[in-house]
Amino acid sequence: MNQIMRIAPEMAFGPVLSNDAYFRYWRACAIMGPVFLTAFIICWGILGHNIPPIPADFTAEQMAEHFRTNANQVRAGMAGAMLFGCLYLPWTLSITKVMFWINPQENNDILSTLQMWGGGLTVVPLVTSSVFWLTGAYRPDALTPATLQMLYDQGWLLIDMFYFITSIPMIAIGVAGLTDSRTAPLFPRWACWYSIWAGLSFLFELLMPFFTTGLFARQGWLNFWVEFLVWFAYILIVSYFLLKAIPRLEQERAAMLKAG
Repeated sequence: MNQIMRIAPEMAFGPVLSNDAYFRYWRACAIMGPVFLTAFIICWGILGHNIPPIPADFTAEQMAEHFRTNANQVRAGMAGAMLFGCLYLPWTLSITKVMFWINPQENNDILSTLQMWGGGLTVVPLVTSSVFWLTGAYRPDALTPATLQMLYDQGWLLIDMFYFITSIPMIAIGVAGLTDSRTAPLFPRWACWYSIWAGLSFLFELLMPFFTTGLFARQGWLNFWVEFLVWFAYILIVSYFLLKAIPRLEQERAAMLKAG
């Protein structure tokens, strides 16, 4: 028992759970990453007409025509985005639980805590930006073209310029994974470096407010196509290795319980 409490200090608070009880819901939370991504692409991207985004150099009249022509699609898409966007939270928690076990003999949980808070707060721009687009589609005939343009711009400024709250957990998981002393780390080195690079690459979003055309505009190939595809790939890569890590951790903990 002392060995278990030393290696996995979180077990010290109350009775030691069986493996079935301890790892219950881990896989369900981990699979929420791909579920979120699929639903978000459909709702936010396709129905919401955000893949690709409406160009930033559209006139107010063109933006008004978009909302008035596609109001029902945008309403459905944004309602779905607000619903499924919250699935990013349980997925984040599954990463946090696995990160606890990267170096379980250490009591320093700074990186896992940063990952948990950063990933959890990522839900805020995902959901809140959808509110602005939903507002534009709610009464498009009653709003002026300038107001509709402002609502669409505001949604994109929020989801893009809040980028670093997502960069923090991406960097944290990468740094933590690189400290894994296992012969076969839970997250391979290349995936850790990818996560760090992907998080830092979002710094290009800083240029988005200064451009309405070109690669740095919201519809530009760098600030949209590269950055969003990088993030989408990050979700799939991390989810894949999460689902591979969980059975390994079950085996490790079972051995600890047996030894204790």
